[in-house]
Amino acid sequence: MPPRIFCLGAVNLDLLYRVPDLSPFLSTWPHLKPGGEIPLPPPEEEVLLRLLARHAEPVGRMGGGQAANTAFALARLGLPVALLGRVGADADGAFLKESLTGVNLAYLVTEGRSGRAYVLLDPSGERTILVAPHTNDDLRLQDLPWEALSQASFLHLTSFVGEGPLAVQEEAARRLVAPAERQTRGPGQQTPVITLDAGELYARRGRRPLDVLLDQVDTLLVTEREWQLLGGHPYRYSEWAPPIVLIKRGPKGLRLIDPRHYQDFPAAPAPTLVDTLGAGDVLAAGYLAGRFLNLHLKPAIVLGLRAAAHSLAGQGREAYPNLKFLERELAGLA
Repeated sequence: MPPRIFCLGAVNLDLLYRVPDLSPFLSTWPHLKPGGEIPLPPPEEEVLLRLLARHAEPVGRMGGGQAANTAFALARLGLPVALLGRVGADADGAFLKESLTGVNLAYLVTEGRSGRAYVLLDPSGERTILVAPHTNDDLRLQDLPWEALSQASFLHLTSFVGEGPLAVQEEAARRLVAPAERQTRGPGQQTPVITLDAGELYARRGRRPLDVLLDQVDTLLVTEREWQLLGGHPYRYSEWAPPIVLIKRGPKGLRLIDPRHYQDFPAAPAPTLVDTLGAGDVLAAGYLAGRFLNLHLKPAIVLGLRAAAHSLAGQGREAYPNLKFLERELAGLA
């Protein structure tokens, strides 16, 4: 039986560098801001590598990409999830697949060179990211398993760099029918709920280039900065937005905005703070898990916040919550 949850987005190798001074990078890419994220065309990747050799210290590598992080978190929670997208037919691709234990990778295309995200860690704790998409930007419609997707409960979308993959996501959403127009196809079967974690790469495009996708989405997840880039009001629903907007606010928690009201949810207490990278992706996984398990909206949000807090206690994916966590939280939320 096909997996019930699919995550579709860029899959990257995260390469971490400690950078005492960001100024050589900010002067080379004037549109790059501390804590921001920008795409990196192939010729500029060579420029970056030369700068890193002179001005940075490598501190590690790990599997990354919003879709991959969310899929891994869902698998850790014991849910039937598959990852869609592309990894390279190279050593990086092999490493990325090995890092996704528990995720169904049967539909992942292996071809070309793996995507890379260069993560610059500055003394203030900010993470500034430059993304070289490589094979991610070659995503095609024929890469998607349409029959399996038509039987899914959820399709979770995250950002790509290029125009081509965005067009693929738009077509996938159209073919699978917008949530607002959901119709049963047979006993117990419905079109999948589509969620979107926009990320800065999509939000920086502005709202208009995302209109087609936003029309198909049930839930939009964004940071406060991303919501602002899209033109959203901090406290009011926008008519162009999906029915549910979840604004990730870091240590301030999360804000729900829907057509009726807004509501703030405090962040769950974190026993230890080691690493915030990927916490937003774990929040998305906890929220999706709650929705998949038929929790009401607000308990699903609380589950997402608690899952994100749990993930802060480890580096990378090492503290992502597991099935025991989910069972314990569900008992308390019931």
